[in-house]
Amino acid sequence: MIQKKKVKSIALQVLKLAFAFGILGYLISTGKIDLEKVLTVLTSSPWMFLALSMGFFTLLTTTWRWRILLQTQGIRISFRKTLRLVFIGHFFNIVIPGTVSGDVVKAYYITKSQTNKMAAGLSVFMDRFVGLIVLFVMTAVAMALNTAFVRSIPPLYMLAQIIFVGFIVLTVCFIFYLSKKEMILSQKWPPFFRKLVEAFWSYRNHLPALFFASGLTTLNFFVNMTLYYATILALGGETLPFTQYLFLIPIGMFAMSIPIAPVGLGVGQGVFLKLFEWAHGKPITTGADMITLVQLILITWALVGSLVYIFHRQDVSIEAIEKQANLA
Repeated sequence: MIQKKKVKSIALQVLKLAFAFGILGYLISTGKIDLEKVLTVLTSSPWMFLALSMGFFTLLTTTWRWRILLQTQGIRISFRKTLRLVFIGHFFNIVIPGTVSGDVVKAYYITKSQTNKMAAGLSVFMDRFVGLIVLFVMTAVAMALNTAFVRSIPPLYMLAQIIFVGFIVLTVCFIFYLSKKEMILSQKWPPFFRKLVEAFWSYRNHLPALFFASGLTTLNFFVNMTLYYATILALGGETLPFTQYLFLIPIGMFAMSIPIAPVGLGVGQGVFLKLFEWAHGKPITTGADMITLVQLILITWALVGSLVYIFHRQDVSIEAIEKQANLA
């Protein structure tokens, strides 16, 4: 049964990769990605050093945020060891598509050494959850700063309305979360679900740490924007006001979060191509070229993560993680 699930998972990943590379091949062959320009910029523009540095800084802030969330649950590990896990997780997220994602690796490592496994594993989810909330908030703020720009482009205006609804839903949920100091479910609920909700609500007792983690995520947001903007400057040509990128880029990041291929290959190029064409009001390759450079930077740091994994395999048993993922 486990072997059958593994074969099915591999087949699905192959189909996803084929779809992603099919999009990439089409965009390159039709000139919608200026591959020659991308390669020239990659090796010659000083802006790429800034972009590469920002890629590393995002890993540092992510490490700091996750460590804070772990500490609220009484889990104390060094910054160095946390950074090691973040690098290894980044490697698995980007280089090896499949059931063994970076989040699974981090959750496995943390839970195997803790008695409160639910709280330990939930820290990985909370890390993602805080990041998602801040991304929604910052995109909504950027939308408010660019009302005329957004309204002038029908497809962007439609996306903005969807984001606004999501922002309202998240706000209501957050107010409800703040209003209830604890959440105790009836014994009729399954034990696993009750423990999960109780672990999630335990963060309510650590609001200063939660707000500090949100502050780090906001910092991470602007670091990411600097990374993307540096690649745009490296490409040269026409640019938009920076505040407009604060709205456009998160939309593309939302689309790239769909788990089709490593770092959103293919999907990212297609999405950013259209977003930048809508924003500029004409055919332009900047969006697809930009995300290609960003993906190469992410892959570069993932390769560093592969070296970290090679030297610390005793901390992360890939065979055990695969077995756990297939049994889930």
